Amino acid sequence: MPLLLKIVLIAIGAGVIGTFVGGIVGVAIKKPSKAYISLMLAFAAGAMIGVSLFELLPESFDVGGIWAALGGALLGVVFVYVINLFSKDKSEKETTQVEVSKDEITSGDKRKLKRIGITIFIAMALHSLPEGLAIGAGGHLGIGLLLGVVFFLHFVPEGLAIAVPMKASGTNVWKILLLCAAAGLPAVFGAIAAYYIGMISALLSYSLSFAAGAMLYVALSEMLPTAYGYSNRYKLISAITLLGAFLIVIFSVMM
Repeated sequence: MPLLLKIVLIAIGAGVIGTFVGGIVGVAIKKPSKAYISLMLAFAAGAMIGVSLFELLPESFDVGGIWAALGGALLGVVFVYVINLFSKDKSEKETTQVEVSKDEITSGDKRKLKRIGITIFIAMALHSLPEGLAIGAGGHLGIGLLLGVVFFLHFVPEGLAIAVPMKASGTNVWKILLLCAAAGLPAVFGAIAAYYIGMISALLSYSLSFAAGAMLYVALSEMLPTAYGYSNRYKLISAITLLGAFLIVIFSVMM
């Protein structure tokens, strides 16, 4: 099999199929309750925090140094912050608290959840590009398949993170699944680019840290506050968040 074809197939399997599988898990529950949404958001947020702090930022530091890691992460935070400024409408800004005494998801909640899902989608799409670059470069070193397996396990919770709030917002299931699959598509483009032009250390470093900053901002400013707002079981939510991060750390150590 030609190396380019192998790299493309690995990128599709890790990025597109990985996020698609996560989307299937996210939409499996027909009428998710606020408690379910809370726990799923907490777990996905924990996984995203774990990936950012223990994989993307350390890799960015190793490749480009401390300034590339910090600078890229700051750019990622600012980018998502600006997106949020333009995506919020007045009704969402006024709805800052969620009633946890009722399990009914209001129209204001749905708008907020849809915005969270779209924001996560953008962050995940940006995140998948540097992982595609890594797969493409790894293909030349004979470790493309190994990286594909690692990144597949990362993409599944990312698809879940997109699907859960979008499903709760009332978005069509097929639109959600297509959106999840599309979030992993930049990995394919990144893999092809890395195959042809080789790995540029500065580009890789900034891409990894940019994605980490974007993911951390989404997890800490959007997902976790929503998770805590949808349930009063704060200790359980915290434990689920830590579990998501812990599993990523364990997998990283094993690899």
